[in-house]
Amino acid sequence: MASAVSPPFPTSTSPASTRTSGRRRAWRHRGADLLIALPLAALAVWAQHRGFSDPGLRLLEQRASLARTGGADLSGLRYGYPPLPTLVAVVSGGSTLSLSIATCVCTGIMLGYVARRLLQRVSAVTTVALLLPICAVPVMWYAGSQLFAPVASLAFLAVALDGFVRFTAHGETEGGFVAGLALAMCLCCDPGALVYGLVMCAFAPLIRHSRYRGEHSVMAIDTVLLFPIAAVAVGWLFLEWKFAGTFPGSLDYEAGARLLAFPSGVADTMAAAIRSAGTSLIHVPLYAAAAVIFYLLRPAAMAGLLLPVCAVIVVLWLGFVYGPPVAYLLFTILALITISETASRRFEPALAAVALGQLALVLAWPPASPYFSEWFRLVI
Repeated sequence: MASAVSPPFPTSTSPASTRTSGRRRAWRHRGADLLIALPLAALAVWAQHRGFSDPGLRLLEQRASLARTGGADLSGLRYGYPPLPTLVAVVSGGSTLSLSIATCVCTGIMLGYVARRLLQRVSAVTTVALLLPICAVPVMWYAGSQLFAPVASLAFLAVALDGFVRFTAHGETEGGFVAGLALAMCLCCDPGALVYGLVMCAFAPLIRHSRYRGEHSVMAIDTVLLFPIAAVAVGWLFLEWKFAGTFPGSLDYEAGARLLAFPSGVADTMAAAIRSAGTSLIHVPLYAAAAVIFYLLRPAAMAGLLLPVCAVIVVLWLGFVYGPPVAYLLFTILALITISETASRRFEPALAAVALGQLALVLAWPPASPYFSEWFRLVI
């Protein structure tokens, strides 16, 4: 006889029902991401109508045209880096408007991802307050609708840093694989991802979880983090050599890139990089708030927040393109990812106050960019 407390019907959810629910949730998420992107897309269309297109988008348009001229022998690969933005430019016809719309979609996906993570930790009101330093700032409207390659690389980098912290500080092996694969995708948008990978490997021994304290743990962690990005880098160099006959190909991956140029000398260029990164950090009090939360809850993981700062200094010193708007977006997104990993309801009033303070700061003192000034004059 069945027990009196046994339910008359099975209560477990069938695999088919779970898959259907997962698909519906994914569609809802994508719909929300597109809603976030719509206002930026309207700004992109208006900017195009007013005659503005960012130099980075124009360079991508030119590189896509040159890549197409290579024909079936793939000799145009010499102009194909960064491959992911160039591929999007080729597939979309190479117009600056289509690339600008793609930038808006990437921004919507990134902000939607961050918002969903924040909602798991804090209230909806606090989530809105935390997103205001991005969503209510004109310089971020410019970055989110015009800077395709930087925004795409930042989206992957945010996922990579989140996975890195989960892997090293929390002992979640899955996070390491996520970090490695996200870094590899980041490299497809920005060669500076190589620096981030190396810096992550340098910091991993400082914050590794107790389950990774074995004799060979450092080598294993570094392998998980570096193998995907190294495979992508070596694979791309091989394709360049095989089909284009060049090595390593064109390094002018972005407008204003001056790799290994050191225009003011090695020491002075490093000092300028430190000043630029420091100024960008001053614009982002939320980064300091995230560091305080880490210090209170997980002091060992606090070193992970030094990683992006060191990486930005190195990439600026080497000549990669990380203008003030991009650095501001990078530090803010990473601060929000960190807050979504560690914050709780008791921190909400302080976090909301810091976010509003950052909003006021960046409105009064926006990150400097000559292209943003031109965009603002024509569009707003």
